[in-house]
Amino acid sequence: MPAAVAAAGAAAASGTALLAYILLACCRPQPAPEAGEEEEEESRLLSSGAEARGREAGDGGEEEEEEWPYRPPSTCCEAAAVAARTARRTWDLTVGRWGLHGIAFGIKRHMKRQGDLQHEYSGNDCLQLKGHDAHTEVAYLLEHLKICMFYSKKTFSAFLQFGGYNQEDILIHKARARLMQPSFALVRDKKSKCFLLFIRGAISTKERLTAATAAEVPFHHIVLSEGQISNVVLGYAHCGMLAAARWIANLAKPHLHKAVQEFPDYQIKVIGHSMGAGIGAILTYILHEHHEFSLCTCLAFAPPACMSWELAESGKEFVTSLINRNDVVPAFSKVSAENLRAEVMVSSKLDDEQDQAHFSLFTAISKRVAFIKSHMLSVSHPTEKNTDPDSSISEPLLKHVPEITQPVTNGLSTDCNQHQTDLVANTEQDFSAVSVVTSEEKIVLSSNDNVISTKSVAGSGFAAQGDVNINGSLDTEQEQSSLTGQEEPESLKQNCDIKDKLKEPLPTCSSRQFFPPGRIIHMVAMASPDPNPGEGSSSNEIISIYETPRDLYGKIRLAPNMIKEHYMPSYISTMESLLEQLLKDDNVDTITNDL
Repeated sequence: MPAAVAAAGAAAASGTALLAYILLACCRPQPAPEAGEEEEEESRLLSSGAEARGREAGDGGEEEEEEWPYRPPSTCCEAAAVAARTARRTWDLTVGRWGLHGIAFGIKRHMKRQGDLQHEYSGNDCLQLKGHDAHTEVAYLLEHLKICMFYSKKTFSAFLQFGGYNQEDILIHKARARLMQPSFALVRDKKSKCFLLFIRGAISTKERLTAATAAEVPFHHIVLSEGQISNVVLGYAHCGMLAAARWIANLAKPHLHKAVQEFPDYQIKVIGHSMGAGIGAILTYILHEHHEFSLCTCLAFAPPACMSWELAESGKEFVTSLINRNDVVPAFSKVSAENLRAEVMVSSKLDDEQDQAHFSLFTAISKRVAFIKSHMLSVSHPTEKNTDPDSSISEPLLKHVPEITQPVTNGLSTDCNQHQTDLVANTEQDFSAVSVVTSEEKIVLSSNDNVISTKSVAGSGFAAQGDVNINGSLDTEQEQSSLTGQEEPESLKQNCDIKDKLKEPLPTCSSRQFFPPGRIIHMVAMASPDPNPGEGSSSNEIISIYETPRDLYGKIRLAPNMIKEHYMPSYISTMESLLEQLLKDDNVDTITNDL
């Protein structure tokens, strides 16, 4: 109940924030884009997407869903419409499909059942990066991540001071973020001879709405070779991030064109974290469609799943994605979330079935014991003398035996009918399907063994009842058949089927499923085999880095720290530990080679 109340409060707070955004942020005049830039962009970069949308609209007929915007909204009405549609879609895909119970309890139980799966990122298909080259690359990434964090989290003056930049080094800076218009800055780094384009992640409400506008829209990448079109990669991309990348491209291209002409030996690097990483990766794809920017590269830290498989694969040469431990964002998409929901439902059903099976078994045994004990009272405390002193069964009980065994209208005796009806009702509720007992039964009393046996005379329900001793305990060999019959309970079959379903791969929609872009390197933390790592180690973990295949990110792997490990401080801490581990391994290898 507290979790449900908390979830309801969070939903109400989200709705209030959305309403405040629509009323205060969106309904203000937006500057209209320049006509020349807008026409050029639409003609060169969006023509293929427009044609694809036209074909889809022609095939869809009247039931075609309203298309999502491919550019930022230019009016307050467009912004309000996109924000409302995004909120409705987000609700339908989260609380609307999962329910508060599934979010509050189902995910937690599935996480506990699933266990730690971080070792899967270091499997046989993963290539471990070692040595001096790996240390150099991680140090290079750490340096740029720290600058990116200062741009995203600190004031702009603090960012300039930390990076050693002057005002003349700032080519363009957009500090105010709006829907599908994130904050970014293009600076000239004289030390590295690079033009660095920093894109901020989802910090404000408007930027979070941009990240939540996650519909799949067509995006086709034109591959150039020596200034000529050599290939066209067709696919889909994240709607909000694609629109934001196109908006940044329209603003940054003129400045980049002028800067490259003035400093031809400078390189262009796009840097971002989280949503900024996804926008930066798509922006790099767009810049690569221009020959003068064909050497542009992207450093994507904690990138979201923002494009389809073919597009992500085509960017391996110019996009590097760095992922930390159990960070859930790179694997989170609509398709993977649906697959996770199916896994959670199957896992919850399996847990419920097992709990109900154990509870129903205990309940059925307790009822059977209580039934036997209630009928043993006449044996233990007879009201009249026995006719045979050697017999352990009283005469009054023998006189009542014919009455008990006489059939009644429904084929069962009064006492036995009541017991069997209760047992069948309980068993049907817990085991899903049990045959209705319609057989005529009789109770046979054995004076020698002091045992009561219930045997079936006709019918198919409880065909061969097990023996019950006077103390009320069931025969262990026939315990299961005495409760549900000779046949295997259907609930056990269902449990087996559910276990088999857990092993089967869940269906996916590969054409629309999103993946992190480019080349993927993943930092993995494994428990140290040595409980006492020594003075030179900062923890009991061994941090390694692997180049991982893309298909690992088609599934969401739950972990307790999957959200915390997405933030930049966690990335920086892991990278510092990784550098320490790589330096230690490099020194060990050097000493070994010298020996």
